[in-house]
Amino acid sequence: HWGKGYATEGGRAALDYAFTTLKLDEVVALTAASNIPSQRVMQRLDMTHDPNDDFDHPHALGTSLQRCVLYRSHP
Repeated sequence: HWGKGYATEGGRAALDYAFTTLKLDEVVALTAASNIPSQRVMQRLDMTHDPNDDFDHPHALGTSLQRCVLYRSHP
C-alpha cells in the first residue's frame, strides 16, 4: 500500500481532529532522520521542521535510528 497517499490522508484526518475537536495548539511528530518517506509525509502535511529541534534518541545510540527529526504543526 506504499505510495498511495494513505499516510498523508490519515495524517490530515488526525491533524483535523487534533485542531478542530481536541482544540490543540500544536501537534508534534518525529521520525528517524533516515526515514525520508515519513519526512515527506510530514512535509506534505505542511508541518514545519526546525533543525534545532532534532535530537539523538537515547535508546537508539549507535544505530541508523539514532538521529531523530521533529516536525510541528499549528492550526
